[in-house]
Amino acid sequence: MSVLLLNASPKNNGATQEIIKIIQSQLPSNTVSEIVCLGDLTINYCVGDKSCYETCTCILNDDMASLLKKMNDADTLVIAAPSYWADVPGQFKVFIDRCTAYSNTNPNLAHKKFKSGKKCYAIALRAGTRPIECEHIIQTIEHWCDHMEIAMAGSMYFCSINNKNDIDNLKDSILEKSREWFK
Repeated sequence: MSVLLLNASPKNNGATQEIIKIIQSQLPSNTVSEIVCLGDLTINYCVGDKSCYETCTCILNDDMASLLKKMNDADTLVIAAPSYWADVPGQFKVFIDRCTAYSNTNPNLAHKKFKSGKKCYAIALRAGTRPIECEHIIQTIEHWCDHMEIAMAGSMYFCSINNKNDIDNLKDSILEKSREWFK
């Protein structure tokens, strides 16, 4: 089994990354895994020219193509996103926009698709106390999965997370959920 863990935060050393590392630590020993932080990649904004509708390939030359290849090669995706003003971080929104060449919203029936049987787990976190923002982030990831024809396999979210030290009190519940996901 191969798992790609996507940190949708611009930060590669914060609470989102800490959660991903905990999940990675629970993967079965025969699992090939990689953590990718969107903030470490150069992914440019979609220019909206819809040329991917004809060519089924994006005209922009950046890290998106290699990320999509890694995602396609993985059996399972784990996507973790913090709340930035009640929504996904800008880097993650740009990533979503750039997936059109693979999306079932692409009217070209020859559009690229991820290999079948892929599943995704979603994690959301926020500094505030109301879970509705986390639920919205999970819904955004689910919506992306639907258009990418990836099965949404599970989710979890956490409120009152201001920094990675706040994860210490949640480690046991993250470990338990991770074990459920990857048993």
